[in-house]
Amino acid sequence: MSQSAGSYIVTGAAGGVGAAAVRQIADRGGNVMAVDLDHATLARAVDAGSGGGELVLRPADASREDDVRAYVAEAVDRWGGLAGVFNIAGIEGEFAMSGEASTANYDRVMSVNARSVFLNLKYVIPVLVKGGGGAVVSTGSHLAWHGAATLGAYCASKHAVMGLTRAAALEYATSGIRVNCVCPSAVDTAMGARVSAAINPDDVSLGRQVLIDQAPNGRLATPDEVAAAGVWLLLDAPSHINGILVPVDGGQAAA
Repeated sequence: MSQSAGSYIVTGAAGGVGAAAVRQIADRGGNVMAVDLDHATLARAVDAGSGGGELVLRPADASREDDVRAYVAEAVDRWGGLAGVFNIAGIEGEFAMSGEASTANYDRVMSVNARSVFLNLKYVIPVLVKGGGGAVVSTGSHLAWHGAATLGAYCASKHAVMGLTRAAALEYATSGIRVNCVCPSAVDTAMGARVSAAINPDDVSLGRQVLIDQAPNGRLATPDEVAAAGVWLLLDAPSHINGILVPVDGGQAAA
């Protein structure tokens, strides 16, 4: 059954996919707490939309337990509960071979990409249970299934998101809570541009073309497309859809 309203947390809200998700939820009349590290970046990126829901810009680090505990409590105090959370916060980290990669990079990527999901599950799910149900959507990657040379930490983090998603889906299925994951391939965002530059530092356009050539439909995903898949899982997916990973990759997972 479609939900046209409710209150939601979106992490990584200042990025391309995050800002698109905030707009789409707000356009449906939902209240949104938009979480990201920098208030100025949030304010530039996020538009409240036209649906009438309340938008709260909340500078916070989704990988820090005190921050997550605080913004979940703030959302509950403000709106009386939550209908769900969309975990989008993520970084690609450094590009390096496994034998040369830094431990600091591994720790940072795992913290931002996977620990943040764990913490939001930890603090949001009890709120959803108390309210009688809800939804969690996390952002994985097509690299949740595959590997990628020089991106070992990123691959590991997205495999971890897949595992967290599946475990929580099984744990809370009888509590009316759906836990799913949207898994994009390369997206036309700032992160996509950085990956393109890493592939070919001398010609970013050629690096971008490598990513495009990997997609059977011959283009990068747009932020709106990835956000729409996640918002569908969050608001509209039937109650029997639980514990799945939804590729948004132009057909790449079918190859």
